Amino acid sequence: MSKLLPPDTTALQNVQKLCEVTDAYASNGELDALFVDAFKEIISWHRNNNEFYKTLTKNFDLEKLKSVDDLRELPFIHANFFKMHESVSVDKKEIREHLTSSGTSGQKSQMFFDEWSILSARRMVKFIYDEIGFNTPQLEANYLLLAYEPLKNFKVGTTNTNIFLTSFAKPKEVFFALRQTAGTHEFDRFGTVRKLQEYAEQNLPVRIHGFPSFMYFTLMQMREMDIKVKLHPDSLVMFGGGWKGYANKEISKEELFSLINEYLGISISRIRDAYGSVEHSIPYIECKNHKLHVPTYSRLFVRDVKTLEVLDYGESGFMNFITPYITSVPAISVMMGDLGVMHRANECGCGAKTPFFEVLGRAGVSQNKSCAVSASELLKKRGV
Repeated sequence: MSKLLPPDTTALQNVQKLCEVTDAYASNGELDALFVDAFKEIISWHRNNNEFYKTLTKNFDLEKLKSVDDLRELPFIHANFFKMHESVSVDKKEIREHLTSSGTSGQKSQMFFDEWSILSARRMVKFIYDEIGFNTPQLEANYLLLAYEPLKNFKVGTTNTNIFLTSFAKPKEVFFALRQTAGTHEFDRFGTVRKLQEYAEQNLPVRIHGFPSFMYFTLMQMREMDIKVKLHPDSLVMFGGGWKGYANKEISKEELFSLINEYLGISISRIRDAYGSVEHSIPYIECKNHKLHVPTYSRLFVRDVKTLEVLDYGESGFMNFITPYITSVPAISVMMGDLGVMHRANECGCGAKTPFFEVLGRAGVSQNKSCAVSASELLKKRGV
């Protein structure tokens, strides 16, 4: 297999070094220095190749960038920007993947990945799966993907990710719960229940990936039909993508995990949630203690919903993720619409050396309320 190289190995040598770190949750001064050096390179890269980003960051003095904390002054881009604008820092002929967000309504984000960016992101997932023990390519498994069955020219990022995840155990069969029907998709709840029954009879490990909402709907169908199965003990559930258009039906993670254990027989230790977005394609996967640690390849700033000042551990606000790996689009400092709180690594106890975060929810925007006001109300409801 050829070595994975960035578009310019001389200009991006520290970016390359950072992305080659195999310890996905290491944290030390040397890695912080490498992270900063990589950021100097990637800022220069986008300034030289993207007129929009050059203008956006014209007042950011690269010479004053000495530490990770200095990156809080780097202008961020809100994730919603990518719903309305295409901003690419490579020649269009270098684009390998064009992916969209998985929102159920409204304008979708349009994100473009060159070979370096898409393969680097996938390699990060591999390093994380190696670390948590889920990369077993020699193991044969059946797959239930709670995701959209691909259509021609279908570009939703979650489907792309879920198909990629089938590389971590040898697929015997892959079943999509959201079946294509006359050019659209429909949730096949009865077919999904039948498939789980078939998989249980085959006694092979089952890997379930995708939206948690459709796992819940499947379990409720099983409850209604008075069906329980006992899947192979090496089975695995990995969620991603959130509840999307079904937020009004969302139950707690603990309740959902308990239902999976009850109806599918999968140990809670082998049920994990994940966080990510097409606008910031870094994998955040729960550890054994079900905490979302920030991997070596990114950092997180939590910002006050009114002032946008960076907050300390334990304080809640908008999540601003930064990463220097992506060369195709200037999505190196992205402000999400999600609210979160960050905690110190030692508050978890799993052994990871990096901080972890809790996602509190998405700040909604009504017709007469700003994003900050809506966020403040959501935090108040949680007693924050």
